[in-house]
Amino acid sequence: MTALSASAAPSASATRRARLHRHAWPQRPFVETPELDAHMARHDASQEARSFAHELAETGLARLDLGETGRALCDAVVADTDPVFADGDVYRIQDAWLRYDSVRRLATLPGVTDLLSMVYGRPAFPFQTLNFKRGSQQGLHSDAMHFHAEPPLFMCGVWIALEDVAPDAGPLTYVPGSHKLPVLTMRAAGCDKARPTSADYETVYGPALAARLKASGLPQAQILPKKGEAVVWAANLAHGGAPIANPDATRRSLVVHFYFADCLYYTPVHSDVEGGRLAVRLPTNVATGGWAWPSREGRPAAPQVTAFLGACRKLVTRQPLITRISARTTS
Repeated sequence: MTALSASAAPSASATRRARLHRHAWPQRPFVETPELDAHMARHDASQEARSFAHELAETGLARLDLGETGRALCDAVVADTDPVFADGDVYRIQDAWLRYDSVRRLATLPGVTDLLSMVYGRPAFPFQTLNFKRGSQQGLHSDAMHFHAEPPLFMCGVWIALEDVAPDAGPLTYVPGSHKLPVLTMRAAGCDKARPTSADYETVYGPALAARLKASGLPQAQILPKKGEAVVWAANLAHGGAPIANPDATRRSLVVHFYFADCLYYTPVHSDVEGGRLAVRLPTNVATGGWAWPSREGRPAAPQVTAFLGACRKLVTRQPLITRISARTTS
């Protein structure tokens, strides 16, 4: 796995060229197609950027060194959010960027956003942040079940280590190459409901994904990033958190989820994709603080009423969502 510098991002002129030609935006991310090399050559990508793109294309995961600017922001994020985590029952802070400028600045580093825009072929924007103090211990899953788009695969995750990750702290686990498997929908997993529920995700999707990964024969791997390193993964990569061997160990991190411009954004876990019944989202652009309106074939699309109301409430209250350990274990 290649460690890169955020300076590997494309030049400002190359980024502007990529953004100006909306009519040429791809229907599938370049990093997911055989046209990747030709695309990178057209935009004068550096060798570092090409190496990053190849690693992401081949394994579904690639690393970036965010440099001294990134490490300084990591310290600021820890200082801002640790008082919240002082309540030992706090498991996760969602959208802390609404309150803390340090989180917003780390989530919107131009070098990362520009590099993602380059390798995917459409302008990238962060739409959600998640802060953790300890390892998530989350089972293997694909983000394509939680956040997806039309055209497909225009979504990715960026996991930033706010401190060095120790082997006993529940490090990130992933399945290299699993992003190349077919995207598993709720119907393909065995749920025929028009509006699947979170309970269906636990009882149907989880076992189906485990069976698919076992049948693939792909091995699992772990990664131990240093403070200020970002781990980028493709939408369909199977990943999770390893069990925490040392209960006193911390694994402070910031997860940033990205979408790309001019797509229909939806939540697959509550959708019947094959039946065309999509739970359309109204994501917030963390960089601008405004909405990124969903669109289909260049025309605005209507989000679900609940999604619209939730988006309004977020921008009016500007309150992060705190998930507690007690709520997770009793729900």
